[in-house]
Amino acid sequence: MKMKKIVCSLMISVLCFMTAISGVSAASYDTSKINDAYSKVVEYYKNNNTLNNADKILAVESLGLEAESNQFDISSVDFSKTSLSKKIVTEVLLGIDPTKDKETLESQIDENGNVEGSWGASSDIWTLYALYATSSEKTNLLADKLNTDLASSSVCGYEWGGVYYADYDTTGWVIEGLAVVNKEKYATTINKAIDYIKNNTTMTTTGWVTADNVDTQSQVLEGMFAYDTNSLLNDSYTIHPIDCLLNKQLSDGSFPSGYNAEYTTAEVAKTLGTYKNGSVFEKAKKAYDKMMNPEQPDNTKPAQPTDTKKDSQSTNKVETTNQKTTSVKTGDETNVVIFVSLSMVSGGLFLVLRKEYERVH
Repeated sequence: MKMKKIVCSLMISVLCFMTAISGVSAASYDTSKINDAYSKVVEYYKNNNTLNNADKILAVESLGLEAESNQFDISSVDFSKTSLSKKIVTEVLLGIDPTKDKETLESQIDENGNVEGSWGASSDIWTLYALYATSSEKTNLLADKLNTDLASSSVCGYEWGGVYYADYDTTGWVIEGLAVVNKEKYATTINKAIDYIKNNTTMTTTGWVTADNVDTQSQVLEGMFAYDTNSLLNDSYTIHPIDCLLNKQLSDGSFPSGYNAEYTTAEVAKTLGTYKNGSVFEKAKKAYDKMMNPEQPDNTKPAQPTDTKKDSQSTNKVETTNQKTTSVKTGDETNVVIFVSLSMVSGGLFLVLRKEYERVH
């Protein structure tokens, strides 16, 4: 009788453990849907390869493509219609030295982080992107100001006719800006802003931040991807907000809009690119740092003979590392974790039963 009680207790423990592990597995978002949408929007830009404004260039660069390559036509880009901040980020991505524009922009920021000609966070955030992308000493000054402003209300907004309106689009941009500058430093403010969006919209139930507004949805999700991709993918939603966005994609890879379909498609491309490749502003910063500090070849040392075996081992190591990175990002190793965990529990159960049998007999 005592033996049966032990067996039953252990069996119940194993079942509870399996249920808990299965629950974790079920919560993981199917990232193949994002990958499919990403591939479709990449093809869209390959088929519509005339990039006549900064937004399209940012979209293509976000997708891991190079706008200045022969694959695209950027001859008709008119930077006179682009803000100085967005122009600077775009210049860096195209390999154009932005030094003069950077100096002009920095001269417009005072010691308190106030930007000359600013119309609020919606323009200040692009100034922050430009400062960050060019490794400006004024980056933290403006980031601290935006952090203080966002922390005071947990959402960016504007007042019209005596009424305050939440601006979730800009809030998403600010979340991304603070995340790329220093996500650990600004984590408290970012988390409060995300919680505000969840608690004051239907995001956790219908999946939408604002019903059927693809622009707002993409900008909020872009900020959340830049801050914590895993949290966004695995949080609990009745309808996942990523699904709401992806379900709007048209057959040619673009996205519809009540405002401007080309702009909306570019915004969603940046969102998908942020998931896949990280923030485009981080890409811009790396490009700027490389531009300002080009690697100088050392011609004083004699050429070393090529070690074919070592090169082969190095290549295999890189491929293995890339495979591991992809696996971790998509969460495809859940089944392996379950198998190993259950094997350990089964082994423990066997040892306990064996010991009990030997004691009784």
